[in-house]
Amino acid sequence: MDAPTRKATTMPRLFTAKQVHDKKLWEGGRARIATAALPLFIRHGYHATPVRAIAEVAGLSVGSIFNYFAEKDELLQYILDESQARSERALTEARAEVERDVAAGGEADPARFFIKIYLRYVEYIDEVRQFALLAYQETKALSRAGRAPLLERDRRVRRLLAEAAEPAVRAGIFPAEGLDLKIHFLVMLAHMWALRGWALPHASVQEYLAELEPIALATLAAPAPKR
Repeated sequence: MDAPTRKATTMPRLFTAKQVHDKKLWEGGRARIATAALPLFIRHGYHATPVRAIAEVAGLSVGSIFNYFAEKDELLQYILDESQARSERALTEARAEVERDVAAGGEADPARFFIKIYLRYVEYIDEVRQFALLAYQETKALSRAGRAPLLERDRRVRRLLAEAAEPAVRAGIFPAEGLDLKIHFLVMLAHMWALRGWALPHASVQEYLAELEPIALATLAAPAPKR
């Protein structure tokens, strides 16, 4: 007998009055359920966490969960998408803050412009390390269609970092060749603190940032290998 075909879902899901008539109540309910589900998914794994356990922590009935999410996969997508959306906002806000500082007469070095934005991104990953752990553990549980919007948002995050490096590229400080791969590597280093901080000798994220800063600058300044 052929295995049943897994139903693909997309994220985010539009509000529908057939479920909860008040849109703000619907959005608040989704956030409440996600908050309850996240530590359960981290502790027990996505597949091993029953919907009834999520409902119990959220203070809802199992049936009520499906007023907010059509299926469990959609809940996982919502949690991961919300985390990545916050990453985008953190980078956008960090860039705006650095640009305001430069406009007010602060340090205008293009390499420092990038590094300030990048280190704020690493700090953000530390703040939401549970989301990073969940993404690495469970994104594979989603269908290809379910992963697609998450991968697209990941590309947008890397694009924001690449754009922050562009002033230094134009100034000749960072070579343009290999920039995308270097940015991908720096994103991995940012996530490493969340994923393997327990195995690193640094006592705090600030210690990690202090050692990471010269590594990030050296990575971007390294010439592309000759072919």
